[in-house]
Amino acid sequence: MEYLNQNLESLRQTFQTFVGAVKDSRGGVLAIVPSREGSPSATCQGQWVHSAYDPRKEAQSWAEQQVREWKEGELGVVLGVGLLYHVEALALVKPPDSRLAVVVPDVSVFKDAAGARPLGSWLNTIQWITGTPEEMAEQLASQSTPLRFFTYGPAARLHVEEHQRLETSLRRIMASKVGGRLHVAVVGPIYGGSLPIAHYVVSALNELGHRVSWLNHNVHQVSYEAFGSFREERHRLTLQSRFADVLSLSTMAHMAEDPPDLVLAIAQAPLTLAVLQHLRKKKFLTAMWFMENYRHLTYWRQMAAGYDYWFVIQQGECLDALKRAGAAQVHYLPMAADLTVHRPMTLTAAEQQEFGGDVAFVGAGYSNRRALLPRWVSNEWTFKLWGNEWDGAANLSSVLQRNGARIDTDTCVRVFNATKVNLNLHSSSGIGLDAQPDFVNPRTFELAACGAFQLVDERTLLPDLFTPEEVVCFRRTEDVRQLIRTWLTDTAGRREHAEASRRRVLRDHTYRHRLQELLVAVGLNQPDRIGSILRGERSTVQLKERAATVPELVPLLSRFPPGQRVELKDLAADIRARAPGRQLAREELLVLMLDSYRAEKKDLI
Repeated sequence: MEYLNQNLESLRQTFQTFVGAVKDSRGGVLAIVPSREGSPSATCQGQWVHSAYDPRKEAQSWAEQQVREWKEGELGVVLGVGLLYHVEALALVKPPDSRLAVVVPDVSVFKDAAGARPLGSWLNTIQWITGTPEEMAEQLASQSTPLRFFTYGPAARLHVEEHQRLETSLRRIMASKVGGRLHVAVVGPIYGGSLPIAHYVVSALNELGHRVSWLNHNVHQVSYEAFGSFREERHRLTLQSRFADVLSLSTMAHMAEDPPDLVLAIAQAPLTLAVLQHLRKKKFLTAMWFMENYRHLTYWRQMAAGYDYWFVIQQGECLDALKRAGAAQVHYLPMAADLTVHRPMTLTAAEQQEFGGDVAFVGAGYSNRRALLPRWVSNEWTFKLWGNEWDGAANLSSVLQRNGARIDTDTCVRVFNATKVNLNLHSSSGIGLDAQPDFVNPRTFELAACGAFQLVDERTLLPDLFTPEEVVCFRRTEDVRQLIRTWLTDTAGRREHAEASRRRVLRDHTYRHRLQELLVAVGLNQPDRIGSILRGERSTVQLKERAATVPELVPLLSRFPPGQRVELKDLAADIRARAPGRQLAREELLVLMLDSYRAEKKDLI
């Protein structure tokens, strides 16, 4: 009690409200245990929160590792309270002109820390962030300086859920503020289901105002598939693999000629691990949006360490598996819809006749769909099956449209709009419903964006994306026929659900939303690189302010519009354009020299 009163008294003048909340809390979250070295350590539910041997030495080692990435002017934000040894150690080694904040989801933990040992004057130099995760996110988002996060694992694991909610809220708040200032290279696949999504990503980035270099490898699909004509599988696979290697090298050549701020690969993009490692060596940031079921497509195991950031459509074990495989940063990022593509449509009578019906399913002929869809065909309603890979499904031949030909996105959208009840059955390798139903497929968002009514198999991640008033789920196959029967007779109910789900997509689930979250997630972890660009700290105005101590640079910067982002290469290009016929100033020669060095360091080929 003596330590508690002393520590809170020293905080009272600066953080009166915080001190009051701590005093009113119950405490008792941490069990205080002497360490081998003699200073107090702590456990929670049988797990150590600090070292059982020497918590001070452990904290010092942790702080020395964190400070390597900490730049001057950044607000360091610590996740994990414990007994504050790590915070104390970080406060002693922080860079000049940098401040430190600590997220305190539960003030009872702070009360335990304040009562365990005497804390020094450094307590008053810390910004204590308290409240709900959403309130704490608002406090951090209001800061005028970039944020650098430090996670002290042993203590942070006590509040994993709160920290996740904090990060999600912070990303969404900051996403609404960042401007379009990045150069993003989007690397698409040669073919497949992620190809249209790559187009949506490019469109969203353009809409946000970023400069996009679109590396569209779909133009090579014919050549890639030509190798499939070899009878010998070994020859076919070898040639296709070598061809993918060539495309990976061509991607690297594009980077060398027009270096981006971020390389964003879409699932199945032809980027080899060797090329990714070379990009990292040259200081390029890379990210992969892996919109696949990680249990079925497992090439991520070989590629995990190659990308700086992974964005995935599953949580839990998926995040853990990628981290175990070597991924440094893994974030959950669900699918979405493109409102310019997936939209309500007014169909002609002929289109309604061709595409319309009581019930429809659009998709490929996976084994579970072959087994389940015949059960839902009935004389009570019309049923239309659209899509390819249905060869041999004799019990569905009567409802299969266009002889099982692949249909384009425009046709899909017309079917969605023309159908009363759209079935949305997620693919599975079994013969029933998905045994591990977590991720939510793109079709869910696309149907909703079209203002179409859907019945979807229940997914564990769906409640965070849509409510039961927006999307109707089924958890048993035997319930589907009755659900179809019920909803076919409830025209008003179908319309209410469809309209509600479309409103939800417009509010939360467009590719614009997703790309904002993705870029902010990268920017929060790279506050001095991507973050500074997103915040506009490389604009002409801000650079001129920072160049006040080097007045020779101000005339060079004044040649650019106030809001334009200006890089070293832009200054160099402007100087070269004006160089003929005049003698260059010393500062101009220095800029050209630095730009030549930059170009040499970025030379990838």
